[in-house]
This record gives sequence, C-alpha cells and structure tokens, in this order.
Amino acid sequence: MIDCPYCGERVEINHDDGQGYAEDQTHQQDCPECEKTFVFTTSISFHYNASKADCLNGSEHTYKITNTCPKEFSRMCCTQCGHERNLTEQERILYKIGTKESYFEKLKTL
Repeated sequence: MIDCPYCGERVEINHDDGQGYAEDQTHQQDCPECEKTFVFTTSISFHYNASKADCLNGSEHTYKITNTCPKEFSRMCCTQCGHERNLTEQERILYKIGTKESYFEKLKTL
C-alpha cells in the first residue's frame, strides 16, 4: 500500500503488468480515488532472524520426522539447523514407514 501524493488515499500497488518490483526505476500508478497519475520507486529490504544452533557447535542434532507424502519418502530434519538425513531402520519401524523400494513395489501391484 502507498499513500496517493495528491489526495492521501491508501492505494494498493498494481502489479498486474509485472511492473513495480524493480529498484532504481520510476513506476507510474493511477489513483482510483482522485484519478490522478503519480509515480513511485521501489525499495527492497531484508530482515534477518538469528537462532541458536547448538548442533553446529558440538551438540547433537535434534531430529524430527518430515511430513512427507508418500510417507516412504520421509526424512529426519534437524529442528535447529535444517540438516536432513534418511530414516534409520529403527525409525522406520517406530513410525511404521516402509522404504521407497517397498512403495514402488506396492505401485506395481495396483
């Protein structure tokens, strides 16, 4: 949203034509309230959030199973750093998940 410099109305930037995203360019917009044309420029900024990742500093990864469909393609993902690995045989038994190979064999019988 941007304020029209003529009437002050809050105006939704129209990106239907694919314009208005590029920085360092002047873009044109019509105000639906006062029907005057104004120009605007776009500024893009980034915001970063930092979190602890003890697993990258000598502690163990804390893995959680991914929510994947089909479940035979599930992986274990570290909740701290995002590292992924395949399920162990014990985890497959615990979560009652077959292998990818068993999934493809099941498809052949359908």
